[in-house]
Amino acid sequence: MCPFFAYLFFVNVHTVCAICVFLDMKKIMLLIVTCLLALSLSAQSTSNYPFPQNVTYPHGIMPEGISNDTLKSAYENWKKKYVTSSGAPKGKRVLWDDGTSTVSEGMGYGMLIAVYMDDQELFDDFYAYYKAFPNLHGLMNWKIDGRGNVSGQNAATDAEEDVAFALIMAHHQWGSEKGKGNVRYDREAKNMLYKMMDYEVEGGSYVLKPGDMWGGTETTNPSYFAPAYFRVYAKFSNNKSWLRVAEKSYEILENCMNKETGLVPDWCNAQGGSASGVGWARDNGNSYLYDAARTPWRIGLDYLLYGTEDAYEYCTTVSDFIDRISVFRIRDGYNLDGTRVGDNHNSTFIGTFGVGIMATDSTYQNLCNLAYMRNEQVFNNTYFNDCLRILTLLIQTGNMWVPEEYLK
Repeated sequence: MCPFFAYLFFVNVHTVCAICVFLDMKKIMLLIVTCLLALSLSAQSTSNYPFPQNVTYPHGIMPEGISNDTLKSAYENWKKKYVTSSGAPKGKRVLWDDGTSTVSEGMGYGMLIAVYMDDQELFDDFYAYYKAFPNLHGLMNWKIDGRGNVSGQNAATDAEEDVAFALIMAHHQWGSEKGKGNVRYDREAKNMLYKMMDYEVEGGSYVLKPGDMWGGTETTNPSYFAPAYFRVYAKFSNNKSWLRVAEKSYEILENCMNKETGLVPDWCNAQGGSASGVGWARDNGNSYLYDAARTPWRIGLDYLLYGTEDAYEYCTTVSDFIDRISVFRIRDGYNLDGTRVGDNHNSTFIGTFGVGIMATDSTYQNLCNLAYMRNEQVFNNTYFNDCLRILTLLIQTGNMWVPEEYLK
């Protein structure tokens, strides 16, 4: 606030009247307008990467004819439908599929979306909610009911991955100044990475565990493998152990993927066989369903940013499978040999395959364009599909940037 305008607000009314006698009223009004304009400008975001960015990634291909308007509309609709402060002791939360509960996975998705859409207030609200439900390791319990009670104990690694990555991007998006709730994004990110390495990576093997209290060599989830994130973590925290996690992830991916389709199971062990302790999962975790569907999205990003050869080989195998069946016939579930077991055509599968297709070369350009077009057009009506639509559209439109310093 400019000094003169602040003065006018705090002096008593008699003084203001006296000033008005001696000063031309037009000049006073001009001064007021100028100060209000200055206040408005100072209140605007000081983001370093305002939406949209529309970057071209260092590797791979981009869809042609991208539209920021589609992404913005999807974002606004998503906020109206899934974001609420009801039942949140702090901040705001993302509603899960049942319309009442919230899962830590959704908070990670929400924070990623908010940082890339340059919505700091919403980002801070989401992180406040995440922090409100810590387990004994200080990580969010994975499921919270609509009244704010823990209904699913302990952490889910994919949530922490997205939250940690989002915090690092928030540090670069809005700087090291404290956000809402007195939060330093860089410090929070480093603290979370320490905990993840201690509790969500199996010691000695570098196998990514599915949670802080279970899993490892006998049980892991290929769709949690996010090697592009791990490379950012390694540089941000100066901990090269994250590169070992990336290497191990590709080793397991090679073990579990079908060599003709590139499809991977929802769950597996480190040797690529069936996982233990997942009898509750559909088909005992052996099919390409709603967990595994995220794999081309996470692996594809590694090629787009870093040109990783293993990522390229995986994504071209998957893209060849999509080319054989056509984008329009993508459905929500397959056996690993490519035989269809699902009936729905939605963004969880279209968008993630679409990102995988980007992690190829120009011979796949038409396929890339079709996958983007369908992700724009498809109707979704559930939390998971709508979240994955925005997250994959962010990549397809070049709006999931990473600062240059991490790409060197």
